Amino acid sequence: MIAALGASAALAGFVLVFLGVVLTGLSSFPPETVRLVRRRYLWMAGVSVAAFLISLVTVALGVVWLAYGQGSGVYHWMIWLFFVQLGLVFVVGVVTTLQAVGV
Repeated sequence: MIAALGASAALAGFVLVFLGVVLTGLSSFPPETVRLVRRRYLWMAGVSVAAFLISLVTVALGVVWLAYGQGSGVYHWMIWLFFVQLGLVFVVGVVTTLQAVGV
């Protein structure tokens, strides 16, 4: 459980890096850029923020699990959210990288 707590905090940092890449790419377009192009970046920024928020919830559940006893309900929710977070970070990383290289 402690490993999942630390990994969730580290993944939250990675998500912030990807969010910075997405926002930098978005701000590089002039305001008159086609709405469809900007929408892709805004969608990815939204997914990045969602992944970051799931990371924070996962870390909070880990702290609650450590501080208030090792209940199985909190444990299962944290593990489930950790795998959701891992999947979202993978998607954010792949899509952000593809957008950054222009694919």
